[in-house]
Amino acid sequence: MTTLKSPGAGTHRAHSQTSRSTRNSFRTTIFSQAKSRAQLDAAKARVGIADAWRALGLPGEPRRSCCSPFREDRHPSFSISADGRLWHDFADGTGGDVVSFVKTATGCNDREAICRVLDLAGGIASSVALPPRQGPAKPIAAPFDGLAGLDLKCPTVGELAHLADLRDWPAFAGLELARRRGLLCCADVPHRGAVHRAWLLTDHDRLSAQARRLDGQPWAGEGHTYKSKSLRTDHDAPPGLADIIAGDRRAVLLCEGEPDALAALLLAFCAGLDDRMGVLCLAGVCKPLPPAVLEKLRGRRVRILRQSDKPKADGSRPSHLAALAWAESLHAAGIAVDLANLDGRICANGQPAKDIADLCRRPADLENLEQLAADILGNLLP
Repeated sequence: MTTLKSPGAGTHRAHSQTSRSTRNSFRTTIFSQAKSRAQLDAAKARVGIADAWRALGLPGEPRRSCCSPFREDRHPSFSISADGRLWHDFADGTGGDVVSFVKTATGCNDREAICRVLDLAGGIASSVALPPRQGPAKPIAAPFDGLAGLDLKCPTVGELAHLADLRDWPAFAGLELARRRGLLCCADVPHRGAVHRAWLLTDHDRLSAQARRLDGQPWAGEGHTYKSKSLRTDHDAPPGLADIIAGDRRAVLLCEGEPDALAALLLAFCAGLDDRMGVLCLAGVCKPLPPAVLEKLRGRRVRILRQSDKPKADGSRPSHLAALAWAESLHAAGIAVDLANLDGRICANGQPAKDIADLCRRPADLENLEQLAADILGNLLP
């Protein structure tokens, strides 16, 4: 007697077996992920930020309030939570757990950072929490925005002349070039209960802005003074970058500080490169070049105007180290880069020059500046 099979019975049985196999595979994956997560959670419970900090040999001492181990930090801007498990960088708003700390410190990816934490956990018996802060924790302040409410104006001819005299430059052609590009503005800036007329190096997008007093005096701080005041900061948009993109400037002079950026434009004018050359101003040696900036510099030629600084007590030269780091990051991104070395250069008054702004000072005249421009900017563009 022949047994008739209902249509699709074999297909249904195969489908059931496939579904069962898929469910088993899914359960195995979930179990594996849960096991991995449990292992990672156990490792993070054993390894604190201070443990990772010391294991990686980072500079400084981890505390509730301390200097950042990731950059030169003159004033404490880094914090570790009371239980030692979380970190926060008040300078750029970044933070996280021990995995993100290892990733930021080493530049590795997520998987590699997790492996490092798991390895560290195997050699740490216990992690001592940092002592709690006395009193209630301070709330994280909103980012400072010093441009809010400011009435930015193009500098008058008188202000341009005054700024040239303040810097002791024989001409203000570079200042006029910066004004026309929207890089140079003036405004009345409130500061500690007073209002000061200031000149600002910024961009037409106004994402970053640095201000210096037009009377040449420094800004007063808590027990210290400083020349440049950051009114707005976007690390992905340093002053000059928007102009480089909008004007398609094929040559870029990377400068440290606002006076050097203006002096670079003066040299560009003297070399006849004013339309083809842009300036990129970094506010200090502790500022790295973010990937977003590197991406926008592709296809251009960059020359770093390295300042000539004296060795510090420990023998380090921050401007030299910063210029080298910038050059390495540009080269790694495939961007043509070289450095203009100012070591040993003498100003027209016979004094050693620290930077380009010094070299443009009187008694240098326009002929001296044309020769200087040829020396500094030669071969920058064909």
